Amino acid sequence: MSDWPILDLFYWLGVVTILLGVGYFGGLWMGRRPVRENTSELMRERAILKLVVEHAHEGLLIHDIYGRIEWSNPAYSRITGYSPEEVLGRRPQEFILTPENQISDEEIANFKYDLTKFKTGLDELILNQRKNGEYFWNQLTFAVVEADDVENTKIILICRDVTNQVEHLQELEDARTKLKHQAEHDDLTGVANRARMSTYLQDQINESKGNPRDIGIVHFDLDHFKDVNDAHGHSAGDAVLRHAASALKATVGGDGLVARIGGDEFLAILPDPAGPKQMEALAQNILGELAKPVKVDGHRLRVGGSVGLVLGDSSKLSASELINRADLALYAAKRTGRSQVSWYTDTLGAAHRYRRMSLAQLDQDLETGDLRLLMQPLYCLQRRQVVGYEVTPRWLHPSEGLVDPVKLLSSHEDVQRIAEIERFALEQGLSEVKRLREFSNIPFFMSVNLTAASLKDLELTETIRTVSENVEFSKSDIVVSIDEKLIRFDEPDGLLGAMEKVSGLGCQISLDQFGGGHGGAGQLIHVDADSLKICPGLIEKLETGENERKLVASIIRLAGEFGLEASARGVDRPGQVKILKELGCTIIQGEAVSGLLTPREAEAHIRDFEMELQ
Repeated sequence: MSDWPILDLFYWLGVVTILLGVGYFGGLWMGRRPVRENTSELMRERAILKLVVEHAHEGLLIHDIYGRIEWSNPAYSRITGYSPEEVLGRRPQEFILTPENQISDEEIANFKYDLTKFKTGLDELILNQRKNGEYFWNQLTFAVVEADDVENTKIILICRDVTNQVEHLQELEDARTKLKHQAEHDDLTGVANRARMSTYLQDQINESKGNPRDIGIVHFDLDHFKDVNDAHGHSAGDAVLRHAASALKATVGGDGLVARIGGDEFLAILPDPAGPKQMEALAQNILGELAKPVKVDGHRLRVGGSVGLVLGDSSKLSASELINRADLALYAAKRTGRSQVSWYTDTLGAAHRYRRMSLAQLDQDLETGDLRLLMQPLYCLQRRQVVGYEVTPRWLHPSEGLVDPVKLLSSHEDVQRIAEIERFALEQGLSEVKRLREFSNIPFFMSVNLTAASLKDLELTETIRTVSENVEFSKSDIVVSIDEKLIRFDEPDGLLGAMEKVSGLGCQISLDQFGGGHGGAGQLIHVDADSLKICPGLIEKLETGENERKLVASIIRLAGEFGLEASARGVDRPGQVKILKELGCTIIQGEAVSGLLTPREAEAHIRDFEMELQ
């Protein structure tokens, strides 16, 4: 450097000041390069420029065309740990590269700047190593000071230690990545969530446009998962869910996406399955993995699952259509008996569309109150007369005629519809039985069947109170009939509380289908019932089945011991009537008295009916 004219040095450093943003001084020296007058003004400006360069935070280097360092400022030493004497005449590649980025001695020796690529303002970010071995991120800015002779061209480097900035950006990127993962994955099981599944499926459909291919969907949920939570607690339920997710991931592997889309519902998307046989084998493998016991707090829990399969043309079906088909296939599997595998079929789809149209019509008729009420007389064997009516709703189905709408609906999915239908039966039934009372001057009671949908309705007791008061019908003459299989003492959300509220109003409670095998005599201890109805299945074989007759006799005796009235449904033949009377049954209903009647037919029945008892 001692051979350089001093003004040439500061000319190049003027270029540096331009890159650093010190435009005034850079302009002075760039404009004065040809001047070699040693004036006091020139010396003052040179001193200022020297101070700027020496106190800059950025490291400054001047290279020759071969990359050898001809000058460095103090900041470069602070950044790298190397003194000016240690770097002078050397190339940075010799001492500053990290071991991962090392190049050969031959490459270093043959290095020469390619001026067609290196232009003023060019930036580069590179991981370098200080003298003490510490890594740092080095942001380089290049400036080319061309000369008439290429060999005399100089390259100026500005070096900035941007480690803190890079690490901060990396932290932000890590945070974004973490948030994105959390937004797309299920916290409990680690598999994708519904949002990620929807995006992935849509991406697969978009990618297949112009190149039609099948997409496979495996939809499964756990059988009786609620029982696990109720019996062993939610921690056990969580362990089972993680087990299910692991089983699905182990089976699907890296061939698709696994997602948890609901409480105990999982779904796997296979972008390009080999065919139906592969998917069926995969489904069986899932059930096999799922059947392996889960150890929780010393217990070995076993769960099963139901699987629905779909194989659809991605060029013809939307994401929502594929998911809907998978839902239908899963429901079909569950209807066939649990731990089953079912395919979506066109027949299944047609049945679903038919059901959807029927429900739409039912909703419209519910809104307009266009339901029918039928009544079945309840006959007292002791008083030898009709003493009440069981009311039941009917709906005129578009193609099937009058049907029981509740039996068309799912107790889990159509709770609101069922409650609304049963409310119609309650309100209309009270009105019609009140009218029959006035017509006959007989104080008939009214019996209405209510399901869990109504019993769990928080407004049920208020509805009964309001309707009975409006019609002026005594609550003690209202019998709420409940299927005994609905009563579960081991369920936190059981119906005992609701039944107690109904009983507290003054209504009577009747246990229906008693002796059907779902409950037991123990129910009579816990349920404050007033009567019980013997299961029609026992009544059907009453004349020929010795065991059935013995069981019916036992039920009637048991009812008497608990102070309950015993009644029987499905009494269709005189022989059944005779036996029940001998056994002490109080009230009967069935074809032996009458089938279902319209309110007008019930009027005629009151006038004309008389049972001949032997």
